[in-house]
Amino acid sequence: MYGKGSTEISYTRFGPGAFLKRHVDEHHEELKGVDGWSKPTRRSLSWLIYLNDQDWKGSRDGGQLRCFERKQRPMGRIGSSANGDLQIGWLGATPLDSTERPVYLDGKKHNHGDCAMYILNEGDGSKTYISKSFQTNPIMYVAGSEQLTKKLLFADRKDLADRFHLIEPPKSRISDILKRDKTYLGWGEDAATDEVLEDVEPIGGTLVIFDSVLLPHEVLATKNRERWSCSGWFHEDQQQVLSS
Repeated sequence: MYGKGSTEISYTRFGPGAFLKRHVDEHHEELKGVDGWSKPTRRSLSWLIYLNDQDWKGSRDGGQLRCFERKQRPMGRIGSSANGDLQIGWLGATPLDSTERPVYLDGKKHNHGDCAMYILNEGDGSKTYISKSFQTNPIMYVAGSEQLTKKLLFADRKDLADRFHLIEPPKSRISDILKRDKTYLGWGEDAATDEVLEDVEPIGGTLVIFDSVLLPHEVLATKNRERWSCSGWFHEDQQQVLSS
């Protein structure tokens, strides 16, 4: 049961061959289905402590945490706006605008309708809306939603469509097949052109902390050993749901 100040914690065992696909640990409420606004808290910081032996070696034993970090440092506030709207994407840098800009989603009525995307202006932090109002379902719920978003919401703004991408677009099993013509088995995804990879060795005693919303990550397949960790998520208060 979630409540104010909630913290999740779990112990995890990965047997030989086990892996976890690329994902983020938290999503905007509008992207979590009908229950998105139902809980009083949401994940804010992810953490884990490895419980393996000190002689663990990723090249031999696998099991690394692969993080997909931003290549360019973004401008200003990231993750959530001052009023609690979570970030859902980025506007990439261009020759005319050398800054990578976070894109936030304003849920407005908190009922999976009448949403809009915006960026925060430098200086006063005011909002500039970059999309018309829309319903998140189905536009942002299906595989290929990034291209659908560009086509439907930025139809008359090619400059924005070319720059926009989601932090982590929804995927389907066909995505794995198209990438390498076979089922994905945890060998590790490549970084996108605007990302850099950081592989963390699961050596016992190592502590890892990262933003639950912003950092895509995966667990590479273990090879000949069991991989153990203690992991969890610190929660923050949910946005207040306004009365209709």
